[in-house]
Amino acid sequence: MKILRQEEGQTLVLTALCMTAMLGFLALAIDVGVLFHAKRGMQTAADAAAIAAAQSYMWSQSATTAQGVGKTASSANGYTDGSSSVTVTINVPPTSGPNAGSSGYTEAIVSQPVGTSFMGMFGKTSMTVMARAVAGTPTNGSACIWLMAPSGNGLSVKGNYDIEAPGCGIYVNSPDSNALKVTGNGGTVNAAFLDVVGNNSGNHTTQPTTDTLNAGVRSSPWGNLSGPNYSGSPNDCKVTSALTSITTANVATVSGSAGNNVICFTNAVTIGNGVVLPGAANGVVYVFEQDVTIATGATVTFGSGQVSPSTGCTTNCTFSNEVGATMELAGSATLNQNSNSILNIYAPATMNSPYDGIAILQPFSNKTELQIQFGSNNEVLDGYIYAPGATVFMQDHGGGVTASGIVAATLFEDQSVLDIYTNYDKAHPNSTINRVLVLVE
Repeated sequence: MKILRQEEGQTLVLTALCMTAMLGFLALAIDVGVLFHAKRGMQTAADAAAIAAAQSYMWSQSATTAQGVGKTASSANGYTDGSSSVTVTINVPPTSGPNAGSSGYTEAIVSQPVGTSFMGMFGKTSMTVMARAVAGTPTNGSACIWLMAPSGNGLSVKGNYDIEAPGCGIYVNSPDSNALKVTGNGGTVNAAFLDVVGNNSGNHTTQPTTDTLNAGVRSSPWGNLSGPNYSGSPNDCKVTSALTSITTANVATVSGSAGNNVICFTNAVTIGNGVVLPGAANGVVYVFEQDVTIATGATVTFGSGQVSPSTGCTTNCTFSNEVGATMELAGSATLNQNSNSILNIYAPATMNSPYDGIAILQPFSNKTELQIQFGSNNEVLDGYIYAPGATVFMQDHGGGVTASGIVAATLFEDQSVLDIYTNYDKAHPNSTINRVLVLVE
């Protein structure tokens, strides 16, 4: 009876039982930790795949191309579709979630069976871990003037300068101390922002929009556009013309279309009054290998479109019925606008064109100063001035642009008015490539 009443050794038994439970919990924690670690790696791969696919689709408008690019991005982050039981699925557009079926969005799903230790004792030797991400372009970029010189002066304003871009911002890429130069205190910069990577070398700041110095670095969404190949082989010119003068009488011989979408002029050309160089739904590029001059008092139009409302539009303008065209200043060609001439350009407004949104294309290799003369008339420049290697010089007072944007090395404003009543990106929110690419899920 005494033996039955002894309590020695009970703690050892309880400890053994507790240790078994504790080891079980430890093994479960290890399994869960392994699964969470795998989940973290897959989420990184899914995020990268969704962003890469969305960016690819924004440029190519091809779901097949975007899917391939997305899978490549996932592979670069350690998860290759079809390898080690990994499955990578890219849906364009997403098939689930709040953005299901939304154009311009891509969904990436990465999954893989992950082996377990403790759970294997209960017949669960592996569990499939999945990560999902959705990327898209829900909003347009907020800058419409991009001054991309990598050093030196980017924006120089002087005298009674006036930059009116209330619906968008100005970005100056140069990190140098003279990235912005303001001479005199009588000018105006009215923009959503003026971000300067470097500093202001002048004695004044801009008003009412004050410059933001030492701003963050941005990348131009257009990359490096070089234009069609107009010399050598292959040659992209569908029509090659030796005309030195384009008039309403001979314009039909050099008119672009969906089939003739690259028109090349080998000589210096003067364009007369009333000439319309037609565009196409996917764009026509008119390549000027030598100087091009808009005759005095002439109204010249590239492409066609309609601003809505057609009159009185000063903010948030939209365009419709647009067939686009791009003027390219190739080689070292210059654009000369004579007194009171009007140059209207309706850029391609479709992402099926590599020159979407580009009204005037002056490739980086052409560093000739680009002078835009608005005179006292209002031009419709529905598209960007793209001259990343050159200085854009704005001239004359009293004119304006219905909708526009500028990508240049530098911008010089002296005693003139630059009016961007509404930028191209807001006028064409569904086609512009100047978009903010973000993860939305």
